[in-house]
Amino acid sequence: MRLNGEQVSSETTAMRSGPDVLTVISVLPDRGVLCQLTSVFVGYIGVPTHATHLLRGPLDREIELLWRDHEHDSLDPIFRTRECAYEHVQVLIERLTEHGFNTSVDIDDDAFEQLERIED
Repeated sequence: MRLNGEQVSSETTAMRSGPDVLTVISVLPDRGVLCQLTSVFVGYIGVPTHATHLLRGPLDREIELLWRDHEHDSLDPIFRTRECAYEHVQVLIERLTEHGFNTSVDIDDDAFEQLERIED
């Protein structure tokens, strides 16, 4: 992750919390940023996928809880985990941009290998 052109420390973890739930957590621990986003995606065939995003930071900004419903065919925590991860990153980019950071994220395809292997 880059903020204002500079590489910053960040860590993102994705895990399944049951067959129909995907949790993605990103933390930017650097002083001057200090931000965390936890996203939970819950969905099943025939019902919309519900995405909840808990935002902490950057810095002293108030904690915020966002939720969005998506058509299951476009955002599915079972078979479309990559799209869930992109939704998560987009929310993080939006928050950091609102706070005045020029934000960019490079996601290597290898980052999805283990998560998508579970889908097979």
